[in-house]
Formats: sequence, structure tokens, C-alpha cells
Amino acid sequence: MANTSLSSTEAQSQLIDKLFDALSAIPPLLHCRKCGAELLHANATFFTLAGKKWTLPLPHCPQCELNEETDKGHPRGR
Repeated sequence: MANTSLSSTEAQSQLIDKLFDALSAIPPLLHCRKCGAELLHANATFFTLAGKKWTLPLPHCPQCELNEETDKGHPRGR
């Protein structure tokens, strides 16, 4: 049964590797899909227990965040 667990762990590790390799190959978004504003990017680094690491740009839209903060203070429909 330990062999099944080990192979399952290895399979999960391979899937994680494939996921982050695929995400690393995608060019970063430049404009917000919601409002069209230029996106800011923060680098986020992900590590596996096997010692592999990936650094990916996480997009952030300051315009949408500003709109969300403004909307929090006002009831909808006003």
C-alpha cells in the first residue's frame, strides 16, 4: 500500500510541475479583462517539496480595486 501512496504522490508532483510549467509559458496579461486598464504585476514564487520553484507575475488591476473600494461605501443603485 505504501507503493500506491508513493506513486500517487509522484503523480501529483508531476501534475504540479506540468501546471506551473504551463503557467510559466503563458505571457502575462497587459490589460484588465474587466475594465481594460493597464495591469500591475507582482512576482509570486512557488516552491515544491522537491525543491523546484517558479516565479509567476500575478496581475492586479488598480482601477477595479479602486472601483470596488468606492462601491463598498455606497449602496447599489445610488
